[in-house]
Amino acid sequence: MTRFRDMILYLFFLLCGALLVHCQPSPEEIEPLYSALSSDAPDYPNIQPRVPLSTNDPTASPLVDLQVYAPPVVPINGTKCTVELLKYEFGDGSYGVPAVVPYSPPQHSSCGLTGHWAAITLNVTSLYLSHVEIDSVKDVTHYSALFAASSELLMDFSNIISPDFFTPDLRTGPAILILCALAVTLTATFYAPTRRSSEPPVSDLILPISNLSPNQSNYSTVGDDLGGTANVTVRRNAQQAVLEIYASGNSEEEFWYLNTPDEFLPYFPKSAGLIGKGPFREVQALIGGQLAGVVWPHAVIYTGGITPTNWRPLTAYGTYDQPTYFVDVTPSLPLLADGAEHSITLRVLGQGQSPSINSNWFLSGSLHLWLGRINVSGRIVRYEASIAPRTKTTGGAAADNATVRTSVTANRTLIVESVLSGDHGPRVVRFEQHLGYSNEQKYVGDGLVQWGEQLTEGTTTSIVNGKTVLRDAFSFPLSVFSNYSLYDIQFGAYGSAINQTYARVLELPVLTHGKQSILSIQHARGWVGMDDAPGLRHAINGTGATDQQFAFTTDGGETYFRRIAAKNDAWVKDEVWGTLRDEEPPVPREQVFPGGGPGFRRELGLGRRAR
Repeated sequence: MTRFRDMILYLFFLLCGALLVHCQPSPEEIEPLYSALSSDAPDYPNIQPRVPLSTNDPTASPLVDLQVYAPPVVPINGTKCTVELLKYEFGDGSYGVPAVVPYSPPQHSSCGLTGHWAAITLNVTSLYLSHVEIDSVKDVTHYSALFAASSELLMDFSNIISPDFFTPDLRTGPAILILCALAVTLTATFYAPTRRSSEPPVSDLILPISNLSPNQSNYSTVGDDLGGTANVTVRRNAQQAVLEIYASGNSEEEFWYLNTPDEFLPYFPKSAGLIGKGPFREVQALIGGQLAGVVWPHAVIYTGGITPTNWRPLTAYGTYDQPTYFVDVTPSLPLLADGAEHSITLRVLGQGQSPSINSNWFLSGSLHLWLGRINVSGRIVRYEASIAPRTKTTGGAAADNATVRTSVTANRTLIVESVLSGDHGPRVVRFEQHLGYSNEQKYVGDGLVQWGEQLTEGTTTSIVNGKTVLRDAFSFPLSVFSNYSLYDIQFGAYGSAINQTYARVLELPVLTHGKQSILSIQHARGWVGMDDAPGLRHAINGTGATDQQFAFTTDGGETYFRRIAAKNDAWVKDEVWGTLRDEEPPVPREQVFPGGGPGFRRELGLGRRAR
């Protein structure tokens, strides 16, 4: 394990230097996470092997399906209350029909004073009737301003109940549709402050950057270069403003990191199903049409992504709790905080032409505002932000296009600096981003076999009078091998091998527990076998194996470490340790089976049967 850690660290530092960016997280921040994972986990005696629950197991107890995450840091030995926010069954006909219910802040004394909570967590329990239970707990303390007021709560789970696993395009894979209703229970737990866990300095006001629909999902669905725009009015006494951004690629943009540069598409037959407009994506935030900051996103792989059997029961990092990103727009307050209406636009920049992306991305955001006693004033004194980053695309092909290679690199520096005057006197506020990107792809077999390696990294910082108040340092390496060369034959198949790392250090005013460091290292591989039904192809069998190492630390001393692995619908091992272990313990011991499970099995579809 030590040798593996040293090799990863060497590659990490080497790549950082090659891209000539302000490479962060720093060695001092990353090394403790690797060191913790390379040590032996404490011997907890509650995990014993047993035949696992599998796809066709009639056992009533549900198989736990999860994404590894950092448990919320909450007060200990204080008072709290848990309230049910929503209980709803998303059945057939729920597609495009979200659940909308009224919300009111809890009033019981055990919850704490309204709007003055130490922490808030959301717990989503989704129970598939086919015995798979998905739980997700999320820290939503930084949304306290929203939970303090009565409003409406909207939840969307667009379900289609269908027996068909169908796709018109082999590159998107079989569309695995849920075969039953999905029962969802959403609860919130409110924690009162204690002597050791005081009320955090969360924002006073949150403005939505969304489509504001009263009965539809509030994200903007974007498939062009215009993006989605919301109009906001910022109070004159706003002292600080941070924009939180959510961005999700879908449909032809779900695997944007494997998309082919347009200039190389002619090398392949259309039957390969390759999608163009290149692999580089930048999410841009504009205020009144002027670029204020950007996001270079982590590649989130969903439960059906690339090879679905890879992700049952252990999903890729971010599947159920997709990371969000932060842009400090405090330097833009001289423009925003004048009591007038201003537009904030979120859009995605790709590498294609008119538009630069395919369809589509889901984009939304929230503008967090800290208010003061007096009106803010000031001016922007430095603005360095080109409308597009520097990108370069190269590549070539061997004779007869037997092998095609592509390479895309990008980098960006963005600086916005203002001199402001407000509650704390004169302030120099500087927002700065240094980002680097590389993507190398190789294709053989007319594009049906593909290798892709991508590295996205950089730092986002905000400094006020020489003091860092926001820092987001990240490194997102990804490698994907996929093979569709057997897809079209009788009883064909396809498969993949995926390696992905998420390393991020966050120090943000909208976080409530100081600096947080996260490291996730994940490997997955699997294949899916198909029937030979005429017309609609069906997945009939398959295998998958995924392992993950995860480390989370805070500057307050909280830790959470996990080594976990799954194979063929069963848990192989799960080791958990750290101060937050009891908040998210290992999977139930009766579901751990070192040999793995039987894999995915499905009765053959219509058409020829296997003999």
